[in-house]
Amino acid sequence: MTQPIIGISANQKYDLAIDDVAWSYTPTGTIEGVKAAGGLPLILPINDETAAKVYVSMIDKLIITGGQNVEPKYYNEEPAAQERDYFEARDIFEMALVREALAQNKPIFTICRGTQLLNVVLGGSLHQDIMNHWQADNPDKTSHTIEVVPNSLLSQALKHSKAAINSFHRQALKDLSPKLKVTAWAEDQTIEAVESYDDSQRLLGVQWHPEFLWENNDDARAIFDYVVNEL
Repeated sequence: MTQPIIGISANQKYDLAIDDVAWSYTPTGTIEGVKAAGGLPLILPINDETAAKVYVSMIDKLIITGGQNVEPKYYNEEPAAQERDYFEARDIFEMALVREALAQNKPIFTICRGTQLLNVVLGGSLHQDIMNHWQADNPDKTSHTIEVVPNSLLSQALKHSKAAINSFHRQALKDLSPKLKVTAWAEDQTIEAVESYDDSQRLLGVQWHPEFLWENNDDARAIFDYVVNEL
């Protein structure tokens, strides 16, 4: 059986301790989660928009990872958050990846920022600064629970209607894209998961970080197994 090739979007940062060298990277948990589920991970470094079509043609499925905030100009707002932390080159490239995956009908799984970016690409907007969704530490531990909508893709992955998750986001989905539907909520009604209204387009977006949990968390492993083998 051929391993599905899972494209994983990369972030970029400068390591000031090593002569301002730029590093392209993705969380190791994403790679290991894909590998453990039987997939072949392929990291996609930030590039120009024209590269997106080639990258997407090389993969079977796409994962858009977490990281910086999405620039508000892409949903027609001015910056309002205290922590702005934007990276426009990444926004542009990952938007191109999402659009190309939609055009090529490749399944998309999005994590945290990735889910926010997916909503923006599809015409939605974001809350720029929310409270109580950034746990103090221990990314490999959970901090609150969610309610999962029955008969959704997420419910198929998890096989139950409640889940405990971690939480590391200061932005969240506000106006939901008309092309998406909510499939999980936090206790405070923050949107925690989405999927496409169109069953022919396989989209699953989560607001938490299963890649930080996968090693010791059955639900996180179940999500990666579903993404690699069923999405």
